[in-house]
Amino acid sequence: MRRTVLCAAVLLLFLYGIPGMSNAAELPDIFGLEVGNTWLYQSVGSDGPYTALDKITTTEPHMSTTIYVMERSENGVRTERQWLERKPGEVKLWGGTADFDGATYTMQFSTGLVQVWYPMHVGESKCTSTRLTIEELTGHVFHASMAVDVVGKKRVALSSGTVTGYKIRYQMRIWGYGMDETATFVQWWVPYLGYVKYEDLGTVDKLVSFSIGGGSITQDAESDILIEAMADPVATSYGGAFHSPTPGSISLVSKKQ
Repeated sequence: MRRTVLCAAVLLLFLYGIPGMSNAAELPDIFGLEVGNTWLYQSVGSDGPYTALDKITTTEPHMSTTIYVMERSENGVRTERQWLERKPGEVKLWGGTADFDGATYTMQFSTGLVQVWYPMHVGESKCTSTRLTIEELTGHVFHASMAVDVVGKKRVALSSGTVTGYKIRYQMRIWGYGMDETATFVQWWVPYLGYVKYEDLGTVDKLVSFSIGGGSITQDAESDILIEAMADPVATSYGGAFHSPTPGSISLVSKKQ
């Protein structure tokens, strides 16, 4: 759950010609938004393979709400932050920062854009719109919208329970001052785990390990099979006995103890 800000930052490249340039619940959060959670991806882009790490670093007050700050590093170098609001049943994106060539660009939405919700069903769609300001472009106010479509789902069996992976298509549009650009990408999102796969025209990310809800999974444990299950409509069963620290929770502990 993280590419939307980066896509907005990429669209920022089109603007260079413009003058003036919560307390954690007892159970793991279904959206994965808890401070300390991390996701490691193996990624392939136009410049070749790289690793990407997402981490929830802190919470901060923002306007009239509290946001979770998700920071992304690629090959160990920070590339962006997202500001995410966790509401009952949904997550909203409020903006963030992106780093380009030694400069940091700060983007802020006047209202949050709905990014994911639960429960969700195939065929559901949500589209929200807002105003966008970019700190480095003083005096300019742009329009932004995000259309979210649930286009598929698959059931996946984990050792500690069965989860559902949702295929979600995003269309992020930014327009104003003679510019009108749309970025389209797809994520596979799994409750309690976050997103396990990301695709756009030039990039593919696949989850290889994560630490979430107090447990840790490595590539040779469940996450690798989970990725296979996302690509295979047949549910995959897991072997081995796992200990669940909290009754009723999805235990995310590695086979290697």
